[in-house]
This record gives sequence, C-alpha cells and structure tokens, in this order.
Amino acid sequence: MRRALLACLLAATATAAQGQNVQNAQDAWRLERIAVPARVSTVETVGDEVRIQTGAKWYRLHRDGDKVTLAAMQPPRRPPLPNGALHDGRIATGSRDVARAWLAQPTRRYDHGVLGDAIEAGALMIETAEGKRHAVTLGNDAVFEDLAPRIADLDGDGRDEVIVVKSYLARGSALAVIAARDGRYAIAAETPPLGHSHRWLDPAGIADFTGDGKREIALVRQPHVVGSLELWSWQGKTMRKLAVMPDAANHIIGTRAIHMSAVADFDGDGTADLALPSLDRSRLRIVSFAPQAREIASVKLPAKAATNFGLLKDAPAIVVGLSDGSLAIARRAR
Repeated sequence: MRRALLACLLAATATAAQGQNVQNAQDAWRLERIAVPARVSTVETVGDEVRIQTGAKWYRLHRDGDKVTLAAMQPPRRPPLPNGALHDGRIATGSRDVARAWLAQPTRRYDHGVLGDAIEAGALMIETAEGKRHAVTLGNDAVFEDLAPRIADLDGDGRDEVIVVKSYLARGSALAVIAARDGRYAIAAETPPLGHSHRWLDPAGIADFTGDGKREIALVRQPHVVGSLELWSWQGKTMRKLAVMPDAANHIIGTRAIHMSAVADFDGDGTADLALPSLDRSRLRIVSFAPQAREIASVKLPAKAATNFGLLKDAPAIVVGLSDGSLAIARRAR
C-alpha cells in the first residue's frame, strides 16, 4: 500500500513539474506589433534578412538592441526564370552537388487551384554544380503541385536530394524525394497519397528535428481543413512517419503563401524546433519533436496569421503579417 501511495505521489509530482515547465515555456514568449506605414501584404526571409512589403513599398527589418523597426529598401529583384519554367515558380539554389532546381512544363491537367490558379508543373528541372541539367517528368496522372522545390541533404551523405509536392489527379498529394541514382535523377521515395483528388499537403520545414544527425521533413496534411502536422524521414526507397500532431496550418487556400512556418532552436536545447500557426491561425504554436512530439509554447495572436513567416535568426524571433494588416513579432522574453 505504501509503495502504491509513493508511486502515485511521485507521478503526481512529475505531472505537476511537467505542467509547470510547460507554463514557464509559454510565459517565456511575448508578442509585439511593429509599426508599419501601410497594410502588410508580404513577409519573406532571404538569407539572414527579413523583408516586408507594405502597400507598394518594401522594407527590411532593422534591429537595434531590443528594438525592431523598418528600414526602406529597393523592391527585390527576382532572378529570371528559365524558359519553360512555371510562371509563378521560384528557383531553389543549393550549395553542394545540386546548384539549382525549378518547376517546369506548365499544365492545366489538374483543376485543384489550391495555390491560386489551375496551372501546375509537369516536370522538375535540376541543374548540377557541373552545369548539367536533368528533367524529372511526370506522367499524365500527376503534377507537381508546388511553387519551388526544396534542396537538402537528407541522409547526411554529402549529396543533395530535392523535395517537392507531387499530386495525383485521382489520389491527391504525396511528398516526393528525388535523388541521384546511376547518373540520373528520379523519384526515390514518396509518402502515400492522401487518397482523394483535391487533397493537398504543404511542407513546413526540413531539419534535424529529432537530434539523430539526419534531416527529417515536417509537413501539414490538408492545412485548410485537417491540419495534421506530420514528421517523416527518408529511408532509401521508403518514407517513414515518425510523429503526428493535430491543430496546425501553414497555408491559406487560394494563395501563394506556402511558407507560414519557421525552423530554429527556439528553446535553446540544441535541436531544431518548428513554429507555425494553429489550424484556425489564431495562435502561434512552437513545437518540438525531441525527445517526443510536443508543444513547447503557444502565443495568442491579436488577429489571424495571414502571411509567410519571417525569421530573425539571431534571436530567434518570428515575424508574421496579420489579417488586420498589421505586423507582429514573437520572441522570447529576456
């Protein structure tokens, strides 16, 4: 009886301590608004710079100690797209064996329009560091339903993989990993498609989220209606689901804002974490997958998240435009 009582007391103490730690993590974050001259329409992170568009003008975030303000800048110049590229796509750049990758062969064979129009890509182009170009072309049963591929060394072998959303016309979206094999690039593995047409997923981040030395892929399944945050690892010819969490979003249907998330070590434990909105976009959620999937902070927003996230990496701090046109920054309290 005494042992059972002691075990209950120890369990209750551990639960209370865990609850206190969670509350402390929540209280460690604060949200502020940054003064803007007009309604915020775009937030983006390029390298270490966060750029903001308000009205027709562009600004970079300027940090002076604890104060964050806007500094005017010239409108950013986008690199020209190669011939045949998706008209609203972006070029992804790499620093290892893959120099560039982009979506190509625009097609109307899939009428979903989740990204604002019904034009998707029928092929992915990869340009190596040696200047050679490779095409990964899909059959008539699928498209690449994305705006830009992602380049990352997933398995730590020093060679890049390319990650992109592949959507089957009849079975919905899957996450595809494209790798070099025997001198050519091809789809090495993909997650199971979501099961029905017009069901989409959006990658949220690629990092070593588990602390095992390899990069995993976080994605949100159906970020508009389901909001299931999933963590996947690439294991050769297969994809393995490592964790699932509910109540997440990283896109607004019909828009090209597909980067409503940020990756950084937000709690200072040496392992990458993920920030993204709740499914209703009313809260900023910061989650960790190490040692298990859990929320480490939740910050209520004064209006719904409405833009891609910006990341001030030295803080780290998260910048987001809100549905009322304002700009907010969330960071740990000192």
